[in-house]
Amino acid sequence: NLLKRSRPGPLPVLLLLSRLDILVKLSNNAEFALGTVSKQKTILTCLVANNNTYTAVEWEKLGLEPEYVLLYRNGHFEPENQHQPFRNRVDLQETLMKDGDMSLILNNVSTADSGTYECHVFMKETDSWESISIIHLSKTITAESGQNVTLTCRAANNNIIVVVEWSRADLEPDYVLLYRDERFDPENQHLSFKNRVDLQDRQMKDGDVSLILKDVTSADNGTYECRVFMRGANRRKRAHLKTEPITTIRLNVLPVIVGVVVAVVLLVVGVGLLIYRKLKEHDCQPV
Repeated sequence: NLLKRSRPGPLPVLLLLSRLDILVKLSNNAEFALGTVSKQKTILTCLVANNNTYTAVEWEKLGLEPEYVLLYRNGHFEPENQHQPFRNRVDLQETLMKDGDMSLILNNVSTADSGTYECHVFMKETDSWESISIIHLSKTITAESGQNVTLTCRAANNNIIVVVEWSRADLEPDYVLLYRDERFDPENQHLSFKNRVDLQDRQMKDGDVSLILKDVTSADNGTYECRVFMRGANRRKRAHLKTEPITTIRLNVLPVIVGVVVAVVLLVVGVGLLIYRKLKEHDCQPV
């Protein structure tokens, strides 16, 4: 059946801010930034010329195959092989696919949702699937120097994960963390990350391969990528997995002085409010 496709402290006030950015790559290879996306909901756009006849739409996230984000055909959603974390969180902007709108609504967006999404449509004329758009959803985390930060990454849990690699492009060929054969491989680990990184769950339960990065500094700024290798694939033992990352996270570490400034501002505001209340109470007392 052609419709069945194979296929992330020491001060009294700490900052941990985040935002989501998306980059769209259309089938004609044009790219453009859509800017900051709502923390609660984002729409991943997919539009098809409305003079075509389409019978199904599938949204997938690279690295989660054979599970998908959403599959809609024959007038209903198919949850059979839907990746568990997306259940009850995704929908089509237009279930009637009016005017060729196949856009995906993603609710309660989190760090784990960052990655590369593809929109595929089944065309009746060609009796085949066509890739319409490729969208890169990335997470930016802003932390304060000295904090421990968790970079979230979740793989499909229907396969056995044998290798996990966290990398940063500007450090290649060194990596941030490599975990294989149930142990860490320090051979090509960048020196700055030794004894500072760990997996949130070494058992990788439910596909959790999140990275814990301890005592962050401005030297940790950069874009981090999470890749996994499942049992049964062709290659296993290599320093760098040449696959699409499941998750891409940009980390921005602020100097400690920022936290101090915030703490001082809050203290001044608090003292000011206290003085205001005392003066108001004094004015209200009978003479």
